[in-house]
Amino acid sequence: MSAKTELVRELNGPTAASEMLSDQEIEDLLGLFRSAQQQEKELLIEAVNGMIRFFPPPFKTITRRIMFGDLLEK
Repeated sequence: MSAKTELVRELNGPTAASEMLSDQEIEDLLGLFRSAQQQEKELLIEAVNGMIRFFPPPFKTITRRIMFGDLLEK
């Protein structure tokens, strides 16, 4: 799959601006986009763990699963 195809999929459809970018610019933008998503996920995990740190141990995992499902798995 090309970087352009992957970017279109990530953005949920084509954009006029993506037509104006070179292949290298599209690859760079896709890399930045994925890096930002990963950083956001890591910060969310940290925030959730901070929120539930006072829960008794048996409730920490189940609370995280009920609230976020598998979204917070690394």
